[in-house]
Amino acid sequence: MAFFLNLGFAILELFGGLWTNSMAILSDSVHDLGDSVSIGLSWFMDRKARKKPTREFTYGYARFSLLGALISSLILLVGSTVVIVEAVKRLLSPEPIDAVSMIYFAVAGILVNGWAGWNASRGKSLNEKAVSLHLWEDVFGWIAVLIGAVAMTIWELPLIDSILSIGFTVYILYEVVKNIKTIVEVFLEKAPDALEFAKIREELMATEGVKGIHHVHLWTLEGNIHLATLHVLIDKGSGEGRYLAIQSELHRKLKAAGLEHSTIEIEFEIEGCQPSEFETEGYRPEHEEDLHSHHH
Repeated sequence: MAFFLNLGFAILELFGGLWTNSMAILSDSVHDLGDSVSIGLSWFMDRKARKKPTREFTYGYARFSLLGALISSLILLVGSTVVIVEAVKRLLSPEPIDAVSMIYFAVAGILVNGWAGWNASRGKSLNEKAVSLHLWEDVFGWIAVLIGAVAMTIWELPLIDSILSIGFTVYILYEVVKNIKTIVEVFLEKAPDALEFAKIREELMATEGVKGIHHVHLWTLEGNIHLATLHVLIDKGSGEGRYLAIQSELHRKLKAAGLEHSTIEIEFEIEGCQPSEFETEGYRPEHEEDLHSHHH
């Protein structure tokens, strides 16, 4: 619904911008056309992301949604840059504006984009958040256009149109850059900011029978699905029943902490694991009790 509303309104804006000679409306039509492409792409990627894991994609297709968010953000980045260039040209050479017609378009823009933004904001993935961000930015932009159009009906100040266009677009660029930063961090497998591993580790270490935790890796598939792998050292005297009980309790605690899936390798005090290659080359853990630890 957001896709069809945005595409239809973008076409209407194109004609409206030419009719009113408003750079703000024309720039937003370009912006909305770019949004339509990115929303359509996000829509496709989101459907792809819901497919079940296969032999080739054993983690599933969740990162296709993330890829959609990245492409969507890049489209918006390029479109916003073009808008700023055109707005600066108009700022240097102001032209008369049909401010009254701009008011009608602004009201329509607030209603259409507001409904679409509310509809998209119910999603939780980074992809859906990127789409929602596009639409809510449009709402704020149209509010600015409405205020500017009202001001231009009172005073002969066509510069307001260009100034609004530049201010609105700079704000969009700021938000897009933040979104791209988050997406890239997920692709680079940075540990999710929402997970406070110090607290999680303390909770795990409080489990009866656990003597140490190391080789910890935390990452997220697409921003919401968090995963972990870790080695856990337990009492050498733990029998099979106790060993399974410890493992089950650790899984429960990790699940409660927000980790969708975790892989736990149990080690007994008598064995331990061999240091990794970079550990043998002089690496030392931050805390001695985290033997062989290389947190992410």
